Amino acid sequence: MDLGRPDQTFVCFLEIGNTLSKIARFNGRYPGPAYSDAQHCVMGAQAVLNEGGTNADAALFLLHDAHEWALGDTPRPAANLYDGVARDIYGDDHVADSICASKAAWDEEIYAAAGLPGPEAWTKRQRAMVKGMDDRMCRAEAIALFGPRAAEQFPKSTTPKTTGAIRSWGAMKAEEEFRKMAYRLIGEDRVLEQAGIAAAARALR
Repeated sequence: MDLGRPDQTFVCFLEIGNTLSKIARFNGRYPGPAYSDAQHCVMGAQAVLNEGGTNADAALFLLHDAHEWALGDTPRPAANLYDGVARDIYGDDHVADSICASKAAWDEEIYAAAGLPGPEAWTKRQRAMVKGMDDRMCRAEAIALFGPRAAEQFPKSTTPKTTGAIRSWGAMKAEEEFRKMAYRLIGEDRVLEQAGIAAAARALR
C-alpha cells in the first residue's frame, strides 16, 4: 500500500478496527493496560448517540481517527515538537501541516468507502460536533487514566455521556466493539463488501 497515494479500494473497516485496537491513547503513558484508539472511537460515537446525535453523526466520529490504520498515531505534543525543531533548524515549520494534509487525504478515501461525506464536505455543525466530542473525550479520558490533576491541562467542558466508565477494554474487546459499531452505523453489508474489495485490490498488486 502506497501511503502517498490514498485509495479507497484498500480501505477495510475490519482491519481498521483491528489496528486501532492496538494503538494506545496518550502513547500509553498512563498506569495500567492500554486504552486504545478503537475504544476512544466507539465510546465517543456512542456518546454522540446518547446525546441525541444521529447515526450519521456517530459514524463521522467513529471514523475520525481511522487514518491511523495507515499512518499510525502521532501525538499532538510530538507533532508540535517536530514542527518547532524543523523551524529552529531548517527555518521551515510545516511538519505539522504535512501530517494534517496526509491524514486529510486518507480521511477522504476512508469516508468515501463508508458512503459518507469526507471532512472537506462537512457542515459547520458536523465539524464542530466531531471536534467537540473529540476534545471532550480527550479530557475525560485523561482524567480517567491519569487522575484528576489532568483536568488542569484542558479547557473545562461537559463530560461526554458515555455508556459505562472509561476503563480499558483490552484489544480484543475494542476490536469487537468497533466492528459491531461499524455494522450498526455504516452497515454490515457495506463493511463486508468493502473488506472484499480491499482483499481483491491487494491480490492484484
